[in-house]
Amino acid sequence: MVFYMGLGLQLIGFASVGLCLFSGMNKGNYGQLEFLQLVGGSLVFYLGQFVRSKHQG
Repeated sequence: MVFYMGLGLQLIGFASVGLCLFSGMNKGNYGQLEFLQLVGGSLVFYLGQFVRSKHQG
């Protein structure tokens, strides 16, 4: 179960970074909100990776 929670965290982080990139391309400029999405999404992704690796099979 914890493995799937880690996978879910990875998907949330990946989606957050994707939204950040998409928003920045539409605006033509990256602001503070996009920066926080990028950093936060990356941290959530790597936290999910850590959880998955510790509880894998």
